[in-house]
Amino acid sequence: MTAFNLEVVQILGGAEVFGGDVHSQLNIADVVGAGLPPSSLGIVKGAVGLTSAEVAELIGVTTRTMSRLAKQSRVLSPVVSDRLYRVVSIYALAKDVLEDGDFAREWLRTPQYGLGQRVPLDLLNTEAGTREVESLLSRIEYGVLT
Repeated sequence: MTAFNLEVVQILGGAEVFGGDVHSQLNIADVVGAGLPPSSLGIVKGAVGLTSAEVAELIGVTTRTMSRLAKQSRVLSPVVSDRLYRVVSIYALAKDVLEDGDFAREWLRTPQYGLGQRVPLDLLNTEAGTREVESLLSRIEYGVLT
């Protein structure tokens, strides 16, 4: 298990959510597919430094719906769980590449030349946008002109 995946697991709730040690990406896929607990919304919000409105937009619901989801007793849907995972994985990658959590949070909110002056956080609501942010972070990591 890579340090990157361990960071993702910790942000999503750690051993409590994942039922013990996570040994592979398949363990993560199983838990996300079964649905994360509603507490993950608040944990992700705090770890990534997002507002409730930003989390709601990233998972594709209204702020009011997100508030209801956070209070429910059943797990989040696989779709919402997957969207949360997507945000966390990009934040963890940015933190790893940029080597600082605060800088990663700031970077995600700042227009980036390599994204056509678009804000990375604004692109995370789609898989295609997420892949572009991931690609830019990879280019930064390997020193490719962006």
